[in-house]
Amino acid sequence: MPLTKRMLAIPAVPPSVRVARRWVADVLEEVGRDDLVESARLGVSELVTNALLHADPPVTIRVRGTVEHPRVEVSDQSLEPPCRAPESTHDELLQTFGRGLDLVASHSEKWGSDINFHRDGKTVWFEPAPEAHSPDQVPGQLFDVDEALRERPAPGPADRLLTIRLLDMPPLLFGQLRAHFAELGREVRLLSLSEPDKHPVAAELAQLFLDVEHQRRQARGTDRLDEAMRLGLESVDLEYQVVPTAPATMTRAGELLEDLYVGEDRGLLLTTRPPTEVLALQRWYLGQFASQAVGEPPAPWHGPRSLSDDASA
Repeated sequence: MPLTKRMLAIPAVPPSVRVARRWVADVLEEVGRDDLVESARLGVSELVTNALLHADPPVTIRVRGTVEHPRVEVSDQSLEPPCRAPESTHDELLQTFGRGLDLVASHSEKWGSDINFHRDGKTVWFEPAPEAHSPDQVPGQLFDVDEALRERPAPGPADRLLTIRLLDMPPLLFGQLRAHFAELGREVRLLSLSEPDKHPVAAELAQLFLDVEHQRRQARGTDRLDEAMRLGLESVDLEYQVVPTAPATMTRAGELLEDLYVGEDRGLLLTTRPPTEVLALQRWYLGQFASQAVGEPPAPWHGPRSLSDDASA
């Protein structure tokens, strides 16, 4: 049974810690996981306290995953990854206020953090455990896209790059698609970490999102789209120079996204099928890589410019 659409936004004031504790406890009690309430309270208290002390608002809390494997997430705008305190012991942690991530680790089945793809914030998450244990028993799974991509091969020579032209690209609507990909990418990573064997589509898609980001960083010409988005332009013609593997990666990503939108994994995700206009742009955008790679001419975008436009405009 999935847990979806469970989110709480809190102000940056001390009473928010108490509000967060009560809210998380209520969610778990509602779904019959009273055995996890105390661990969840302790963990979310620590994460919210840390976010209020060291990050800028907004701070949001989510409960996701399934009844069998609920996951508590605390998101903020800081890019500082969480850090375990050195040379701490389990007994000391239980007697000290502000006990840090060791407390979270000692009350978790799994825990970790995720720096957002566009580096505009992070999420620290944990799956509460029924009983406390040594914090060293559960090492954190810390994800930073820069770290994940650091060991990838360097870009190929310019004469081996492919040219992809994207005509009449709508930058504002693409911003919606980019935000959707960023949120969905984070969610499938966490889902693949929790139960990869049960969710092969999410596991493969999580890896493909990394491949897409790696290839985007190797491409030339993407800065023009970023500038068009910053300026709020209605449309822009783009010319990318991409590595030869990019079309195949984009094609496979499109196939997996379609599977995810209609498959059983969708019930486990807060972000799944995007709005109709964004979905149409996704299919056009990914499709242009595949069609132009086999010699077809570029097809301009003929859809809406933003979510507020009529789809037939």
